[in-house]
Formats: sequence, structure tokens, C-alpha cells
Amino acid sequence: MSRECLECGMQLPVATTHCPKCDSQLNLQSDGSVMHVDIAHNRETAKRALAKLEEVLGSARAGNTESVRIVVGSGLIREEVLSQLSWLQRSQQILDFAYDGSNTGAILVSIRKR
Repeated sequence: MSRECLECGMQLPVATTHCPKCDSQLNLQSDGSVMHVDIAHNRETAKRALAKLEEVLGSARAGNTESVRIVVGSGLIREEVLSQLSWLQRSQQILDFAYDGSNTGAILVSIRKR
């Protein structure tokens, strides 16, 4: 999982709090209510993408995050993620999910806090 420093654009691990490139404090760049994660464009298999999905949802539940924007692309990974999100919603582990507007390659997931 990675996040982008909004000051310099450097990709960093999600847990990083300080950008080593520009010395920005990442937690001050956003209120943390929406996390953005791409789980489909680094040669992930569907299995690895689902593992990343679980990791990011776990991080979101543990933190300040209200929703996660997950970039899934347009193929098998998207279909597998939609199936998993449907199950998570039915089992009340997430509140809701939907495409990001007309972009069917990105899904917004509303997080249920524990």
C-alpha cells in the first residue's frame, strides 16, 4: 500500500508520517477522511489485489478514515473486488460502496468503524 505526498508527489508506504524527500508532515496534508489506494496497476494478481484490499480496509478502520477510494481498473481485479465488497457489505463489515461517479475503474468504500 502506498500514499502520495501532496507536496512533492513521492509515493510512500501508508504508515509513513513524514516525507523523506520534501520533509512534509503527511498527516497535515489532509484530514485523513478519504484514503486513495491503487490495487490493480502494479502487476497484481487478483489474489494479491484482494489481499491489498483487506490490508487497506484494516488500516482505514484503525485510523481516521471515513472512506477509501480504491483504483481497481476494468478487468478481473475489479470483478473480484466488487464480489468481495458485496460480501463485506452483507456481513456488515463495510457500510457501502459505489463507483466513483462515472469512473468504473475506481470504487468508493464507506468504512464501518469497530
